[in-house]
Amino acid sequence: MLLTPGSGRARHLTDDAAILSAMLSVEAAWAMVLGDLGVLGVDQAHLVADRCDPGEYDVSQLADSVESGGNPVIPLVARVRTAVAESDPAAAALVHKGLTSQDVVDTALMLIARDSTALLCDRLLSCADAVADLAGRERDTVMTARTLGQPAVPTTFGAKAAGWLRALDAAIRGLSALRYPVQCGGAGGTLSLLETLAPGRAIDAPALLAHRLQLTEPVAPWHTDRSPVTAIGDAIARSTDALGKVAGDIVQLSRPEIGELSEPVAEGRGGSSTMPQKHNPVLSVLVRSAAMQAPALAASLHTSAALASDERPDGAWHAEWSPFLQLLTIGPIAGGQAAEVLEGLQVHREAMQANVIAALPGLVAERRSVDPGPVDVSDYLGAAPSFIDRSLAAHADVRKDLAS
Repeated sequence: MLLTPGSGRARHLTDDAAILSAMLSVEAAWAMVLGDLGVLGVDQAHLVADRCDPGEYDVSQLADSVESGGNPVIPLVARVRTAVAESDPAAAALVHKGLTSQDVVDTALMLIARDSTALLCDRLLSCADAVADLAGRERDTVMTARTLGQPAVPTTFGAKAAGWLRALDAAIRGLSALRYPVQCGGAGGTLSLLETLAPGRAIDAPALLAHRLQLTEPVAPWHTDRSPVTAIGDAIARSTDALGKVAGDIVQLSRPEIGELSEPVAEGRGGSSTMPQKHNPVLSVLVRSAAMQAPALAASLHTSAALASDERPDGAWHAEWSPFLQLLTIGPIAGGQAAEVLEGLQVHREAMQANVIAALPGLVAERRSVDPGPVDVSDYLGAAPSFIDRSLAAHADVRKDLAS
């Protein structure tokens, strides 16, 4: 996509083909659930599942039919029923029965969210590992700490990297705590039709569907409780917050007049359309762009959640789709871009030292306000080494928890 730089990094997890595939996965799994409940025969259930092959459906034709029903499930179910009816009209009549359109879309989006956030989490872990390496390797590399844009006191690049690490690890923990529940409520969230089709068994359906799709079983349908969606949106926004901070620091410190960091060099990257001398920190710029977009996208999910009226939302649910998919797209993209930068980040220690020297004696003015004697900047680092050690230990715990 021309105005989504790096879209290939999202691995097509959120495009129309992925949405179609996810919805068909839900319909196929539901057919098997109906088989489990005795509504469909075993052979009939497998027939419906076999007809839920994404390769048999044209995404563009389906898209042309969406407006008439307000969502893509209505025309999709009609096509699946037609395909099944060629072999078994009785089975075709039971395709999708017991579900409603929102069940299919919400569950499909949970499938997409599960895969998208897993990719984002993997890329954040790559970022965090690279930053942990920087924190350890550069623990004694003295540099200028800046507050409100001005030189403040001495610090080390290792301490700065440790600060990045703590935020990245917090984002990883947030992502790893997410749950992805199936939506299974029927027309009004009561599974009333399914109870008619399978008396006494409707309550079992959410667990059966969750098991087949490897998602979470909810306590009850969440048609108008949008907390699963907002939780995912918030976790992605927190992730891009952490990435944006890192990218912002890299952009600032790569300015030629500071020159302390630079992105890894790649052929054809970072150039200007008019100025041949420029080497722009383009990946960090793009990560910052994602970080600027994500909070508003997450906020729009909360707006929709607050306006989810009655037992099925009238527009608020529809308003979620675009921002949710955008978050699920830009998060992994930004994570991949940041990982590439951090794994090849160039640290210019000589420039850091020169900037420290240029900032003296003001850089140690705070210390001299209580001790007027001579000060070696390397002796005025406070608890920075301990903070680095604690941050590295905490990252090791994150890795251990993810492995368990």
